[in-house]
Amino acid sequence: MEFNAVIFCGDGHDLVPLTSPGESRISKALLPVANKPLVEYVLNWCDQAPFKSVTIVTSMKDEKSISEVVNKYENGRDTELRNSSPIKLVTSELTSTGAILNDIFPLNEDNINDPANKKNFLILPCDFITDVPPQVLIEVYRGNSDENIGLSLFYNNTFENVDKKALKSNYTVYSNQENGNMVLLDMYSKDFVTIDKFLKIRTQLLWRYPQTLISTKLLDSFIFFMSWKCRMNINNKTISTINNDVQLKRPINKIKRDLSRNSWKHSNCKSTIGMFALPEGSLFVRCNNLPVYMEMNRYYLKDNAKTNPNKHNNNSKENKNAATIGSDCIIGLNSELGELTNVKRSVIGNNVVIGKKCRISGCILLDGVNIENDVQLENCIIGKDVKMESKCRLVNCNVEGLYTVGKNVNLKGETLKNISLDELSDGALYTSEESEASSELESDEGDSSGYDDEGFEEEEYEDDIFNRV
Repeated sequence: MEFNAVIFCGDGHDLVPLTSPGESRISKALLPVANKPLVEYVLNWCDQAPFKSVTIVTSMKDEKSISEVVNKYENGRDTELRNSSPIKLVTSELTSTGAILNDIFPLNEDNINDPANKKNFLILPCDFITDVPPQVLIEVYRGNSDENIGLSLFYNNTFENVDKKALKSNYTVYSNQENGNMVLLDMYSKDFVTIDKFLKIRTQLLWRYPQTLISTKLLDSFIFFMSWKCRMNINNKTISTINNDVQLKRPINKIKRDLSRNSWKHSNCKSTIGMFALPEGSLFVRCNNLPVYMEMNRYYLKDNAKTNPNKHNNNSKENKNAATIGSDCIIGLNSELGELTNVKRSVIGNNVVIGKKCRISGCILLDGVNIENDVQLENCIIGKDVKMESKCRLVNCNVEGLYTVGKNVNLKGETLKNISLDELSDGALYTSEESEASSELESDEGDSSGYDDEGFEEEEYEDDIFNRV
């Protein structure tokens, strides 16, 4: 069974201010981890299979920047791989992953046996990094029951330092089968359960699966093996009626949830959605929020220090006034560090200029940052082309690209963002983390432009959803 990989490049709402709208905006797919764009990690993973095709879906505003990275990556691939697993970049302004998938790979209503209707897909986010090869997951899918028409991948939190509040987990309802496989039965968002004040478990589900388990620790990877039968089985409709069905235009998570309910909401046994939880010892991370993004960079810093502990020590031995760079650091191309500057546990991007007597610890500096003398940074994420004037001190701060931090500024735990003239009336030059989170929520609720592959909104059951047929 061959799969066509589809990589969705979402907006990255939880990575603000790095992904904030404006001139300084960076697409989530291009955010660097250890100075390498996220989408390259996903493409490298895909090339291990390889898949029949790889389609990258992005919005028009990110097309140019992503295409440059993808073209460069494509040129570095083997000719055989380019022919057997071509990479294609497409744009879409639709607002849900299901609608986008249906638009890119439409169903042929006139011919149910059209081979184009029987394509198998692997839905992927643009922000995951893992040491689990795709062949392992493909074999898990193939080893599942024939009744499974899809497979959803879940994982546990890899980093203990990341606050659980930063992770989006749901109530995941599933059952272990006698053959060792798991079946996904239902999903509820935590917000929905909080508002409703209880978790709804239908009697029909318990009749069919008496050994049902519920987890709030498992995280949805957004990786979904979607066989061609999935689109044929939505609401048990035939292909002649399914193409214009609103069900196909829902987010993939909702489609997956509705398909999983088919395994127990009918009197006759229907197809099932398989589920696989990665072992806790394996590495799987989604860099879909700032805390995880920071920890993933630190993971590579530790690995870099182990493999090459003396990488940055040569210059300091020759010149006593040279900058001191720890072995747990990654320095980008064409970056300059001034005399007596000390850098440790940090990722420095390309074309970064750091002045004299600076202290940088546990930070991520993106490309083009310009730092003057006597600046101190601790546990900060600094966006592209930020300018920091002399003697400023930031601790636990996030700074949007193109921002200028003034001389002698001393801040802790703040998010520094560029503001337009319309926003000056608010009188705020920076926002705290709490107010930032509030503004993000308001923005997400009111903005319908673009889609967010993190979204999972629970809906009430339709009145007739439990008709037993």
